[in-house]
This record gives sequence, structure tokens and C-alpha cells, in this order.
Amino acid sequence: MIDKQLFFVPHPAISHVVNNIMIGQAVTDDGKTSLSFPFPPLPEHSILFYPFDRPRVEDILTKQVRSLYACTISGPQTERHILSIGPNHLMIKIGLQPGTLYRLLRQSMQEMIHIDYDGEAVFGSAVTAILDALRNTTDFMEMKKLADEFMFTLLSKIRQPISIDYVIPELIKYGGTLKIDDLVKKACMSNRQFERAFKDRMGVSPKFYSRLVRFGKAWLLKETNPHITWTQVAYECHYFDQMHLIRDFKVFANANPKQISDAFEKQSFLAVKGIFH
Repeated sequence: MIDKQLFFVPHPAISHVVNNIMIGQAVTDDGKTSLSFPFPPLPEHSILFYPFDRPRVEDILTKQVRSLYACTISGPQTERHILSIGPNHLMIKIGLQPGTLYRLLRQSMQEMIHIDYDGEAVFGSAVTAILDALRNTTDFMEMKKLADEFMFTLLSKIRQPISIDYVIPELIKYGGTLKIDDLVKKACMSNRQFERAFKDRMGVSPKFYSRLVRFGKAWLLKETNPHITWTQVAYECHYFDQMHLIRDFKVFANANPKQISDAFEKQSFLAVKGIFH
């Protein structure tokens, strides 16, 4: 099986709107077998390209399955789902800076919770062109360059940031542990203004988003370091105790930590090695 994943820093000229570019490839030996695994809700909005096989997503509660678009615009996610990838999986993910998707689409992210948009319908022929180019190269550096160039075409459409856009990244930098009141003061906004502007940008309240940041960090820490215990994970991610970690897993994954680590043991590869740089 081919399993390759690279994490890139974007071109400096777009780093204010793009946090990272990740390229992942998984090709099974027989060219037929699909792979399924649990995928966590993560505090990142992104534009994803799938030049070949399009993944399928299963809702763990309703069991409904949907296929992702060849170019998928992904906003707020707050629940675990089952991701199934085909035998020829190639993903180019443009991980956006917090608030960028709101400033690009100019609509509240509250309307996009668990809803994906078709990038070709939103961005038009530019998406068709990049998908064709991605299908015609095997060079990851060239793919990264194509992703950079695509974002250059969108720069003029992205609204200028305001004060809150400069403080939201601090929630991620400090693993969701900052006091919201401190961020409100830094943004020079009232509590009500901050709450409303935050929900427009991130789709959820500041407090809920902070929990999601910490949960995502805990999930990825355990997935990439299977030898450490959940107690160690709780400590590293600044949970008050393991019961608080378990509570967040019930909220975001509808499972307990052991069920998730058991699922990790059955995975043949890492789905996501990290988010944000």
C-alpha cells in the first residue's frame, strides 16, 4: 500500500488567509479495496480537492452516507463521522486561517455546520482547471504550487480582517485554554459583539470552539502517539482530569476514549497527522 502525507507552509503572500496545505495519498495494493475509519470534528475550515476517488462520509447517528465533491468546501464540523476512501485516494487540503471562509463566502458559518459546498459551483472554471492539472502530475511540490496559485485567484474576493480575526488564532495556538474574556478585551469589542462576530466566523460560540480545539488536539495526540495513555493525553491537553476528557469525547465523538483508541489499532494508516502549523 502507498501511504504518503506531507504538510506544507503556504506561500508567504497568502499565509494571512491560508494556514497550511496538506497532501495525502493512499493507494491500496489490489487497486480495489476501500478503507474506512473514524474521523474527528476538527477546528479547521478548508477547501479540499479529490482529483480521483471521492471519499464517502457516514453519519454515525443516522447512518446516512454522502459522497464528497471533487472540490469540497468544508466549514464547521462538531461530530465524529466515518470516512471511507477509495483505492486511489489523493487529497489536497487547503487549511484556511480562522475566519477566512466567512470572509470569502460572506455568509455566517452557522449556516454551514455539517454542510459541505461544491467548490465547482462556487468558484467555477478555476476549480475545473486545477482538478485537471492535479490529475496530470505526481509531484507533491507541483500540487502544492497549484494550491497556492488557486488561492491567489481568490485573494481579491476575501474581505479585509477586523480585530477579532487577529485574536481567534490565539485560541488554537494555546490549545483552547485561553480565557474568552481576555480575547474580548484584545479584540476591543463588547461581549455581545464578540460572541456574534465569533459565531459568524467559526459557526459556534467561543466557549464551544475552545472545547473543540482541545478535543481535536487530544484526538490527534493519541492517534499519532498510540503508546501514551489517555491520562497522559488529558494532562498534555490541559484537561482538569480524565473525566472532563471523557465528557468531551461523549459530546464530539459519541464514544468513550477507549472505543476510539481501539479503532485506531485497526487503522492501516494515519488519516490526519496534524492541523495548523
